[in-house]
Amino acid sequence: MTTTDLTTWMTGLRHQIHSYPELALHEVKTTALIKKTLTDLGVRVLPYPGATGVVAEIGHGEPTVALRADIDGLPVLEKSALPFASTVKGHMHACGHDFHTAALLGGARLLKAHEAELNGTVRLIFQPGEEGYVGAKLMIKNGVLNGVQAIAGFHNQPDIPVGTLALKTGPMMASNDNFDVTIKGHGSHAAMPEASHDPIVTLGELITALQTIRSRNIAPDAPLVLTLAAVQAGTTFNVIPDSAEFKGTIRTFSAANRQLAKERFYDIVEGVTKMNGQTTEIKWDRGPSCVNNDETLTDVLAKALADTVTIVPAHPCNADDDFALYQERVPGFYGFLGSGGTGVLHQSNYSCNDAGLIYGAKFHLMAAKAMLAAVSAGVLNPVDQAV
Repeated sequence: MTTTDLTTWMTGLRHQIHSYPELALHEVKTTALIKKTLTDLGVRVLPYPGATGVVAEIGHGEPTVALRADIDGLPVLEKSALPFASTVKGHMHACGHDFHTAALLGGARLLKAHEAELNGTVRLIFQPGEEGYVGAKLMIKNGVLNGVQAIAGFHNQPDIPVGTLALKTGPMMASNDNFDVTIKGHGSHAAMPEASHDPIVTLGELITALQTIRSRNIAPDAPLVLTLAAVQAGTTFNVIPDSAEFKGTIRTFSAANRQLAKERFYDIVEGVTKMNGQTTEIKWDRGPSCVNNDETLTDVLAKALADTVTIVPAHPCNADDDFALYQERVPGFYGFLGSGGTGVLHQSNYSCNDAGLIYGAKFHLMAAKAMLAAVSAGVLNPVDQAV
């Protein structure tokens, strides 16, 4: 099997997946395609209780290491004009999970061809539901990390050239906390505001006051983003409503700052609403912690991949990824692999270059071999699983 043949094969798979994107935890056809492809390759597909997602293994015996790719699309209307563009209106692989899936299938094909050389078992995790960070939690609950001693994966980046892998030790992608707040006041005629407890005024105060969490509580050199992304209040010009709502997110790379931001958020929201004679309901959605690369494993993989890809330093990214949940339990590595496309992740004009798929497949082959060797040599330290 030549590099050209493998690239052509992976490209066909990616285009097929791209043309029929499925949203988080609804990846039924994608799951079926992955299972069929692995079965045709002679790869062991393991029983998995989830409705979507696939777990498979190549090799035998201990140790066991894992490779992960996410498989879900996004509720985005595609505007790429590609010949294999989404056929599902309003759904799109705008984050390149089709790239990730095809590359891990390519890695499976390489690993199967080299199975006799593997000193242990490689577990392949095709994860549903990364968007919304429910998939990793579900797969871990269903036992996909049982016996696993190290894990690796990557996210494509269209602004990084094909053949390049950006990496760093420590925090790589941000933690994610989302908030949904309802301010409960008392409405009135807009011409008689004295008869109201106006939640819109409170909303305006909070939009400004919450930014002091970043500017007056967090050190200037410590990354933290607090964004109010959605606000809703009222229905017409002459009625002050009874309530107002806002939603948003907080991203950071520090567990201490993450906790501080939450505490200050509650202090400010509850304090301002009380001052204005109102009450509030806060729904707090705690997402993944930051993607945090194991120092030893990162060094091991950087050396193992040096002849396969161009290694460059990675810039931390404020986006989140539930790969972090695996890293809370076993030593893990996550890199940014150049896909040389257009747009940015989650944009309707996002695209990636199929030429990058071969580097993704080789990443999985080399990472699996290197992790097996590192675990066998005892150079990786276990992660404290008290999370």
